[in-house]
Order: sequence, then C-alpha cells, then structure tokens
Amino acid sequence: MHMGSVVDAVIVGNLIGVDALSAVTLASPIIQVLHLPGLILGLGGATLAAIWLGERKIKDASDMFSACVIAGIIFSCIGALTAFWINAPLASMVVDDPKLMAFVEEYLFINLLGLPIMTLTFLTCEFLSVDNHPDLGAWMFSIAEAVNIVFDIVLVKFAGMGMEGAAAATIIGYACGLVTLIFYARSNDRMLKFRFSGVAWLKDIFNALKVGTPRVSLELMQALQIFVLNTAVLKILGVEAMEIYAVCSNTLIMAELLAGGIISVIPNICGVLFGEKDYFGIRRLMKKVLELSGILISILTVIFLIFPEEIAKLFGLENEELLPTAAVCLQIYSLSFVLYVFNSFLQHYYQTILETFLATLDTILEFFVLLIPITFLLMHYYGIYGVCAAVPISELLAIIIVEATRKFLQERGKLPQEGLLMIPKPEHDDSFDTTIEAGEKNAVGLSEKIINYCRARNVNEHTAYVLGLAVEEIAVNISRYGYENAKKKFIDINLSHDGEQWILRIRDDGIPFDPTQYQTDEEEQFLLGGITMVRQLAKNFTYTRVLNMNNTIIEI
Repeated sequence: MHMGSVVDAVIVGNLIGVDALSAVTLASPIIQVLHLPGLILGLGGATLAAIWLGERKIKDASDMFSACVIAGIIFSCIGALTAFWINAPLASMVVDDPKLMAFVEEYLFINLLGLPIMTLTFLTCEFLSVDNHPDLGAWMFSIAEAVNIVFDIVLVKFAGMGMEGAAAATIIGYACGLVTLIFYARSNDRMLKFRFSGVAWLKDIFNALKVGTPRVSLELMQALQIFVLNTAVLKILGVEAMEIYAVCSNTLIMAELLAGGIISVIPNICGVLFGEKDYFGIRRLMKKVLELSGILISILTVIFLIFPEEIAKLFGLENEELLPTAAVCLQIYSLSFVLYVFNSFLQHYYQTILETFLATLDTILEFFVLLIPITFLLMHYYGIYGVCAAVPISELLAIIIVEATRKFLQERGKLPQEGLLMIPKPEHDDSFDTTIEAGEKNAVGLSEKIINYCRARNVNEHTAYVLGLAVEEIAVNISRYGYENAKKKFIDINLSHDGEQWILRIRDDGIPFDPTQYQTDEEEQFLLGGITMVRQLAKNFTYTRVLNMNNTIIEI
C-alpha cells in the first residue's frame, strides 16, 4: 500500500506538477477523516476478534466481524452520497489559492464517490490477517496498487484527466483488489463466519469503536495536525515553502513502507497471544518487531542523510533554487523516522493489550499537543527548517512523557506489572520451549524431554508422564497426517507454569487437525493413549486454527 502511495506521489509530482502534489497533501487530512469508519472498525473489531479467537470464542469473533462489515458499508455509503454538495465546502476549508483549490476539489470528489470501496478494503484486510489469511490481505493491496499505478499513467498521462484521473486510478485499483474476498469466502481455513445477530450488532460496533479509540485519536490528530500545519506553512511561509513541506511529509510514507507493515502485525498476532495468555510468545514477538523495524528504519534514515537532493527530485522538485533548502529539510525530517516507528509501536501494542489510556495519550501528544506549539515556535525563528525540526523533537518528547507516565502509574499500582510490555511475570521465569521439524523420528524423543523438565520442577510423576505422552502423541499424529506436500513442516511446543497451573501449547503449520476430536483405535490407545489420558486430567483442552496454524492449549 505504501509503495503504491510513494509511486502515486511521484507520478502526480512529475506528470501534473509539484503544486498538484501540494494539493494532494492539502486534501489528505480530509481523506483521512473519510477513511475513519473502515480503519476504526477494522482495527478495533479485528483486535477483539483476535483476542476472542485466542480465548476460543469463535461465535463472538464472527459476530464482531459481521457487525463491523455491515456498519462500515452503511457509514461509507452515506459519505459517498454527500459528494455532490460537500466537495467544494471541504476544499475551501483547506486552501484559498484558486489553482490549488481546483486541484483539491477534483481530487476530493472522486475520493468521496469511492469511499465504500476504500472502507471495505481497509476493514476486511484487518480481519483477513486475524483469520488465517494474511496472504490474501497482501494480495488485496498488491493488486490494488499495481492497478492503481497502471491507471495513474493511463488516466493522467494519456487521457489527460489530471487530478480526477489520479484519484480515479486509486479507486479502480482498490475495487480490483477486493476480488481476493472471493477466495476468502470459499476458503476452508476460515474461522470467522458471517452471522445475522440483530440488535446485538450495536454492542459489537460500540466495543469495536471503544477499542479503536486510540486509532480514532491517531487519525483525527493526524488530520487536524496536517490541516493546521499545511495552512500555517502556506499562509506564513508561502507556496514555495509548501512545496518543500509537501515533499518532506510525503517521505514519511517511506518509513511506513519499511516499518509500518511490521508494526501493524501487533494487533493481529499479539492479540491472539494475549487472548491465549502466551506471555512468552508476546515477549519474543515484540523483541523481533523492534529489532526488524529498527534495522530497516535506520537504513532508510542513513539514505536520506546521504542523498537528500536525489529524493527531492524523485518527488518532482526540480527548482534549483529550492533544492539546497529542500535537501537540508529532508535531512532534518528524516531524524524523526526512528522515533516515529517507536511511537507507532507503543500505540499499537498498548491498544492491543487494552491499555487504551497510554495509547491515546501517546497519540495526542505526538500528533497535536506537542507538535503544533513546537512547530509554530520554531517556525517563527527558523522558518521551514524549524517546521521540519519540530517533528523529531515532538516525537522524542512524546516517548519520554508516555514512558514516564507508565512508570509513575505502575509504581502506584494503577497499571499492571513492571516493564515496557506490562505483562505478568510467571512465578517461575522459565519454560520448556522448542520447535522441531515435523517427523515421527523427531517427535518420539519429546516425551522424555517433557518428563525430565517436569521432574526437575517437582511435578508429580503421573502428571509428568501424561504431559510427555500427550505431547509425543500429538506431535506424531501431526507429523503423520498434517503435512501433505507441504514445504514448511514445523511444530512448536511450549510448556509453562504459573503457580499450580501448567499450560501446554502446541502449534503447527500443517493442514487443519483438531486433537480434541481425535479418536485412537485400540492398538494406538495401548501404545500411546496420551490424548485420552490428558482429556481426563486437563482443566481445559481446546483447539482453534488461528494465524494460519493449528493451536492446541491444554491446561492442567
């Protein structure tokens, strides 16, 4: 999606002009508000659906999915119907220059008409990621942006449709991307089903909006921030400064391109882990997310510091007098990339573990409370350089204030646990955790390892024996029946304990296999019998297929 946005900006800047790119930047806060229904319902609803799938509440998750889809369609259709009479008033809110206003009006009109398509895309993509089909979500956006780029060239360059062509290309692209929903509807791996639950939908919609509150704050703060800053730069510093600022603000899409996709997996994957109370998994996931996003965004920052003029030219800025100023501004602006990614991490993570206060606080500080006054202060003294410098300064201050608030509230018992992730520490800070390549030979040795692990922690012999036998039997059956011509063949086993409760988690990436429904024959029961025995011993023995994996949890 963000690669398409970068190319889109490059095409607009080069084929129509930098003033057209400025118009896109001026229109962006209004478009962000228009997309709010799909974004909020998708993210809030999918986060709750992920937690409920982790808790094995499949019916509740399906109800949430259905309610969000219906609400998103209704809201977006109402918005599209208003296109014919609110387009001009909206454009006049963000610009008064006649040429720029004409560009903005053309761009907004088509975006308003295409609102149902964009809303359905953003909304369903979040649920696809939760419901075992992140690949279809990726294909949805890949198809959409590929078609978008092709039609950008056709409609803008050859058909001469200008801004209307650029906006129409986007809508056509995303309409084509929705074809992936056909494959989702026909998939046997779906856990979410469309259900008609009547008035109960209202409660689900309210809950989705509640959980999506930080995203609401994020989008509204971003929209308001962009509106205020665009207006200030245009009226105080002039059109040329606006052209430079438009280039700088559009480069933030590159940061989203590299790190945004990594950060955005948090609600889906972490939501399931949080519902399963897999705190070891959460720690590992968050460490990997920070490492990978940090490395990529650092590389991007170095590129901006070394090649700022080339990046400015990429977006269509060819004015030789403006290039030196634009280069310095891009270098200053790029210092915000790493801080922006970490703030995004905090917002996504705190929202996922339902600590919405911290997520909302970070959003408001980052995008409005700090950025606006700092920008006006530095703009007064340093002009466009001050506008760009305000971004990394406000990002850093937001992190400091939010983390200081978290520690303060934790020390006074207002927030759970210690540390950045705020998840419970087990009574014994260790677990048996291993990943094996599927195969009966690899599976056979697991029982002995589990039994020895339990003995070392004073688990009674019978429980240790049953746990070891159950793990081995499930792993053998996964290896025997779960992989037909599969390229990936891995089984993940985690055994942890908190007080007197032991939790065994088994995940595999094979075909759907529900061990809770598995029946052994007499010979197998004599030889193994672990599943039969563990059913009698377990407090809970549950299965679901989430994250495109079989997930079995046994609590003893």
